Amino acid sequence: DRQTAELKKANTELQKLDRAKSDFISIASHQLRTPLSAIKGFLSMVMEGSYGKINADVKDKIEKTYESNERLSKLVDDLLDLTHMEGGKMEFHFAKIDFGAMVASVAEELALQAAKKKLKLEFAKPAQPLFVWADEEKLRQVVMNLIDNAIKYTEKGEVKISIGKTDGHIEFSVKDTGLGMTPEELTNLFKKFVRGANAPRYHTEGSGVGLYVAKLLIEAHKGEVWAESEGEGKGSTFFVKMPEYK
Repeated sequence: DRQTAELKKANTELQKLDRAKSDFISIASHQLRTPLSAIKGFLSMVMEGSYGKINADVKDKIEKTYESNERLSKLVDDLLDLTHMEGGKMEFHFAKIDFGAMVASVAEELALQAAKKKLKLEFAKPAQPLFVWADEEKLRQVVMNLIDNAIKYTEKGEVKISIGKTDGHIEFSVKDTGLGMTPEELTNLFKKFVRGANAPRYHTEGSGVGLYVAKLLIEAHKGEVWAESEGEGKGSTFFVKMPEYK
């Protein structure tokens, strides 16, 4: 009885600490959003020449600052999503969405990023609409995350995006020629604050939150997300599978 009481007390204290942690992350993230938006706005105006002409060296530094600000903004958004999902406060607005058209839009948006690294970004838009029942903004966030990661962690070669029907589902995949992963890394990949062993060497700013949030979001859509790889240095393929909406 004494041990049971102690365990209950310890569990209550852990729940309090967990709530405090979530509240802190939520408050801190909200407080960061406004200044980050202001920084983004001013940097955009400087790059566009609103404050006068700048030389190439200064422009290069401003662009790098802008990119860092964007990464920090994404981290803030991921942390907010994490606290909302774990706290059961995430709001979803479901509708009939053409998954293929969305993927095409994201691929087009990230084409310049791939071109800067001299990577081939391949995607053939499906001839017919591929409908799913989804929150468009959140599904787009997952697609953006997976394609963006494939580009970041691929130094040479290509990123191949595909989408199609399979067994009453719509399956989306992103295949790259990047780092690849060991079986152990694949097992832990979608856990909170976990990254691939070699990932920090190529992209130091990652937090290990994005894929965990992606998993929670796709599961909320009654779908699946997973990854496959033949091993280190042999690239990876990420998959999202969702029920087709008819």
